[in-house]
Amino acid sequence: MTFKHSSGKIISDTPCPHCNKQSTYEELVENKDYIREKTLVYGGDDFYFPYSVVFTIYQCEHCDRLRLIVEKERRDQYSSERKTILEFPFPGFSEIDREKIKYPIILENLDEGMRCLAANSPKGAIVNFRRALQSAVLILGGKGDTLEKQVDDLYKKEIIRSKTKEIAHKVRAFGNLGAHPFEIKVSESGEIQQDAFSELTIEDAMQAAKILVLFLEDALIYPSKLDAVDQRLDELKT
Repeated sequence: MTFKHSSGKIISDTPCPHCNKQSTYEELVENKDYIREKTLVYGGDDFYFPYSVVFTIYQCEHCDRLRLIVEKERRDQYSSERKTILEFPFPGFSEIDREKIKYPIILENLDEGMRCLAANSPKGAIVNFRRALQSAVLILGGKGDTLEKQVDDLYKKEIIRSKTKEIAHKVRAFGNLGAHPFEIKVSESGEIQQDAFSELTIEDAMQAAKILVLFLEDALIYPSKLDAVDQRLDELKT
């Protein structure tokens, strides 16, 4: 996330996480802590000591709601550099047409997954993305006693395309790591082995989010666009 100043306004390169509008902002509060020895989060980055941690609260000029940005800042007499280390609420995906998805249960699970991402909780995010997927599949009429069968049923009914089915199964595969019963494996020496769910990362969760968005666009948004075209064609024929 990057904020820049232009003609007295503050502009973000991400949409407002509350109203999803590409808005301008007013800076309400900024506070800096000077750090000399220990980093707060994320080892192995490019920042070296000393640096400042900058806490800033901005207000969206479209919906008046707030967003908190925490950044590392390295400054000397010649230049300054900032890197975002926390943003709350986490911005959603601006390309989603929420009005066309229109089902609260899908959006609520998608948004909860994004909040988990903001809290550095990839496992929680992935479970919620799986719930968003299954909500959409059931709303579309998928039948079966498992999500896999429900997705395949949509394809057999020609409600989704082959590529859309593949995308859904990728989201399902991520989510299944957390949806299935927990199993602990103990070696002969007594060492407890981690399961695959324990090894999920933020990058995995972001990948799951992106392919979930592709599914929602293809299964819910694209057909509504075609319906609008068909309606217009019908109007022209009459």
